[in-house]
Amino acid sequence: MAKKSSNGSSPHKSFKRTYREDYVRELNVPGMGQHIYEAFRIFCVNWKVFVPFLVLTCVLEALAARLTRETTAVFTVLIFLMIWLVTIFLVRHIKAGHKVTLRDGLYNAMTPLISSLIVFVIIVVECVPLFLLIIAYSAAVKTEFLTMPFYALMFLGFAGLMVTISGYLLSSSLIALLAVSAPGMYPLKALTTAAELMMGRRIRFVLRLIALLLVVGVIYAVFILPLAALKVPMEVLSVIAAFVGCFGAIYVTIYLYLYYRYLLDA
Repeated sequence: MAKKSSNGSSPHKSFKRTYREDYVRELNVPGMGQHIYEAFRIFCVNWKVFVPFLVLTCVLEALAARLTRETTAVFTVLIFLMIWLVTIFLVRHIKAGHKVTLRDGLYNAMTPLISSLIVFVIIVVECVPLFLLIIAYSAAVKTEFLTMPFYALMFLGFAGLMVTISGYLLSSSLIALLAVSAPGMYPLKALTTAAELMMGRRIRFVLRLIALLLVVGVIYAVFILPLAALKVPMEVLSVIAAFVGCFGAIYVTIYLYLYYRYLLDA
């Protein structure tokens, strides 16, 4: 394999030597604090667009809750993809300096729905190791398998392996779910592009995901736990939980799209 300079962009090939200066890739992005703040800032500055969208998604989520369990699951996935695609469309135009309305997003953002659904299915398949881990943990607790130190150590190794496999696969597939929203982008091309963008950058992306999970956890703790402690009626609590959940989905999308833009601009 021809050795390229550190500025080269040739991707790593399996079973061929990759020189160290080729796989260490610089990534000049804002710090985590600035990244978290920028995502909140975009939502707050453009609240006239995002707040009506938040209300709309909450109404749809309330309607989905009234359906059968199987139908609710499908409807929830569609609501999530709608939030994902519309939010990306809005943020893309906001960052480009365009004047955009919620109507523009609702009418124009859903074009890559089928492509996004295909990538989403791939993500679900890549989560199979995590699903197996959850099933194994449930079985281990019921059978008291983890009470023996040696068996507990074995399970810890198994858990680490399953998390590593899914984490490695999901790190590029989440970026592919962002890339596939671009006009004219097909699922396989999005997956290939995302894998190239994430090469040598997966650990840093995982750290950003951990920070994102902490932020979302704090949001839920601030809004839900005090109400639960005050024994607010379940109907009111479920409405607020749906509102916080939809806001969390919008915020997560903004946060991840910003990181995707950082990768493209690097």
